[in-house]
Amino acid sequence: MRQVDEALTALAHATGLACPPGCGACCANDKPRVSVNDVMPLAASLVARGLGESMLARAAADPAGICIAYAGDAVHGRCTEYALRPALCRLFGFAAVRDKHGQTALAACRVHKRTDPDAVARAQRAAAEGRVLVFSDVQRTFDGLGRPELAEPLPINEALANALERALLQADYAALEARSALAPVAPAAANDDDEDPREPEGSGPRPRLPPLAA
Repeated sequence: MRQVDEALTALAHATGLACPPGCGACCANDKPRVSVNDVMPLAASLVARGLGESMLARAAADPAGICIAYAGDAVHGRCTEYALRPALCRLFGFAAVRDKHGQTALAACRVHKRTDPDAVARAQRAAAEGRVLVFSDVQRTFDGLGRPELAEPLPINEALANALERALLQADYAALEARSALAPVAPAAANDDDEDPREPEGSGPRPRLPPLAA
């Protein structure tokens, strides 16, 4: 993910392409589809911070809705989990698509087009020259790092709910293993012929009790 962020930062510096301060149009108006692999790091972080159950409840309650990590309205807002946002969210407005002839073109954001058309034009030239990340290439790389069966694009809340269920289950297993490792080991049953370790050495075997009367 660091390499993706570095490439996007370089594009922004070279072209001047940038999101307007406080803009939340893409999150408030669009419902991205991402893979479970994409949101597993976010799910693991939420569970580690004790937010797994509450966020799972929210995601499961609105699986096809606006991303539950978005806080704001249709004009202004912010991602509450910006550092761990999935690849698609990072790339939106700053990446290219490839046509059937292999040519790349910037998938420009409509807000960028309206607020800074000159920056968009510079980014479009960079995309045509192959100097912009391509959505499908980045997605294929990340899916290759995860589990193949978790690579299917889903509505973002549905994908996050799936990832949270897995992360919570893993946390439960880890906690169970930790408790098992700390549990005291019961002493082995003593053999009647063994010497009592509390008795002085050489004191001989403990006397046997007489059998109970019938």
